[in-house]
Amino acid sequence: MDPERRRFLRLSGIAAIGGIAGCSTETATDTPARGDDEGGDESTAAPTATPTAAPMSGSGGAEFDFGGWLSDTSNYDGTTADMRGNGSVTIEVGAEANGGGFGFAPPAVWVDPGTEVTWEWTGNGGSHNVVAQSGADFRSGDPTNEAGTTFPQTFESAGTVTYYCNPHRRMGMKGAVVVGEPEGTATATDSGQEYGFQAASFDAYWYSLYNMSTNIAMSGNGVPFPLNEQMEQLQAQRMPAMLEHADVDRPPITDPNLSLASFTEGDPHFTQQPVMEDDTGRPDASTLAWDKSESSLVVSPSSVAWTHLKGVTWAKNFQNHFDLLPGEIAPKFRAQLLSTLAQVGVNAAILAGGSRGNGALTHGDSFEFLSEYHPSEGRIVDETRRPHHHSAMLWFLSDLTSLARNGWFGYVNPRPLIPKEAGADAVFDPPVGIQEITDGVAQATMDLFDASEVASAESTRSVGEMLGAVGYYGPQAGNDELRSSAADYANALADVVDDNLAGNGRVEGGAENQAATQGIVAQGLLWASQLDGVDRSDTASEVVGYMTDELWDADAGTFMSGTDDSTYAITARDAGDITGGLNAADAVLGRSGVRETFATFFNQTFNRGRLQRAERPPSRSENAEHPLPLPPEAGGEFGQAAVYNAEVEYDAGTDEWSVTDPRFRTAEALYLANQDIWVGNWGGDFYQGRGVPGRSDTPE
Repeated sequence: MDPERRRFLRLSGIAAIGGIAGCSTETATDTPARGDDEGGDESTAAPTATPTAAPMSGSGGAEFDFGGWLSDTSNYDGTTADMRGNGSVTIEVGAEANGGGFGFAPPAVWVDPGTEVTWEWTGNGGSHNVVAQSGADFRSGDPTNEAGTTFPQTFESAGTVTYYCNPHRRMGMKGAVVVGEPEGTATATDSGQEYGFQAASFDAYWYSLYNMSTNIAMSGNGVPFPLNEQMEQLQAQRMPAMLEHADVDRPPITDPNLSLASFTEGDPHFTQQPVMEDDTGRPDASTLAWDKSESSLVVSPSSVAWTHLKGVTWAKNFQNHFDLLPGEIAPKFRAQLLSTLAQVGVNAAILAGGSRGNGALTHGDSFEFLSEYHPSEGRIVDETRRPHHHSAMLWFLSDLTSLARNGWFGYVNPRPLIPKEAGADAVFDPPVGIQEITDGVAQATMDLFDASEVASAESTRSVGEMLGAVGYYGPQAGNDELRSSAADYANALADVVDDNLAGNGRVEGGAENQAATQGIVAQGLLWASQLDGVDRSDTASEVVGYMTDELWDADAGTFMSGTDDSTYAITARDAGDITGGLNAADAVLGRSGVRETFATFFNQTFNRGRLQRAERPPSRSENAEHPLPLPPEAGGEFGQAAVYNAEVEYDAGTDEWSVTDPRFRTAEALYLANQDIWVGNWGGDFYQGRGVPGRSDTPE
């Protein structure tokens, strides 16, 4: 695989193509690469570093072969600064390189054994650190942007040491120290690597971001914000305050198509020539809109919940890394805006947005959800109560509750719209706050759907999703009694799984795609097992074991939809279920081989199989094994947005993939986007928790 595919492009060379949660300058810096010591699995045989016989005449440098380690480092010209004869050497951290203050200077030095090398921070380019990649074992600590910070290391033994800045490694912020006359090896190179977990988790990160930013800020595939005069007044008051709190002058996108409630589906073709970078250097969302006549114009609890859960997750990510992210991407503004849209969405869907004087998606004054509502006509399309809509809302509201309860920046600034609890300060003044809404939805869900009836109402797949939602709710429950009720309900749901288990771990009564059923049930069991009084890890291990042992098609590099199937239909939701199961198996069970399986599954199903229909420059290379087109070239007259197709199919007989449903189905796509971000490269150290309940809902 071409090493360029996984590289963060330099800031100077990227068009501004992101939305509310992603733009060029942001995406080049907001995700640190994971080094081998942090869980990467893509190291290769180390090439030899060979010095020339003498320094190059007149250059003060020598030539070494670092095996491509510095090939993407813009201030490395192929020579290594000869600094032998000096007892101490200083290297700048945050030197001008790679499109900003993202370099080490000099990037490569040649020193005598016993030389003390000191890295000194300039204070430019955001927060940096120094981490050994090969030839030594050191780390300066957490990234910092404090000018004058120093980190000394004395190199006694001959050899070659390579290192990098963790947040900006993929931008090319790397360096090398050659000590004496090295005879050993240099480093694992970025070239010639096979597609492994690190590459797949980076792609999961990008594709998740593309789907969320497109849906919430650019497509117009939803109820617009502002919708009416009251919302226009709210926006006029709130927008300047958000910009002031964020220390920026303008939003990071021109004319955004902000959505407070996403429609259930749409056609992701552009209706005019897209402008990815206007004369202000920002994407122009007015040119990125979809044809609304091709949208459903209908909202559902799932389309609203999975979209805003993704937004809340990103709001948390921005806050956790304000110190790492450059100010020009306006991370504080983004955190506030995503939280604002989530709260407006809750108000409209649950409290006061319906034509009947209640929430658009609620039945009367209850916290029971109808299935579909047509906002512009004020018409209920489907009033049926369904388990998967309730579980989606419970999952989202639980995360929003943690945003409120823990005082996250995006929620409290400039001022909450919905109070965290009844009577607390907020712009809106409902009789309940986020805490009471979440508790109310949880209680209504447990009362409405007897655990023994969830599977018969839908399928055992819905049992797995409900288990995950209840597990997510547990840490956010308003009192011990509700936590206990959640644990009891989770155990009752898990008993349903037991009743539907075949002897080999196969879950009966699930979705058409058996691997999807196995994945979400395994994740649900493990998420619910985080609650006190619930432990179904052994069952989860059996369930995920059937998926990986019996349904994995190694030749195809994907999962069979059934053991007797010759074609495998995989929807976005199926892929989300499978991803969730693999993530849980790795993050909770530590199951061997899961990362390798996920990498292959992702590369074949998302890239080769075109479950993701396009990608943007930060993650794209023409020389990738399975390159995806850029949005303007992704099909149709003007191209297509970088979002998930609804369904792809693999023919085992011909070894061919085809897109069988090119629509954008919001709930399924954004559900997958959440699962992808939890398994993504930032799901561990960069954003704590991997989506595991109780690990990823407080700002640690």
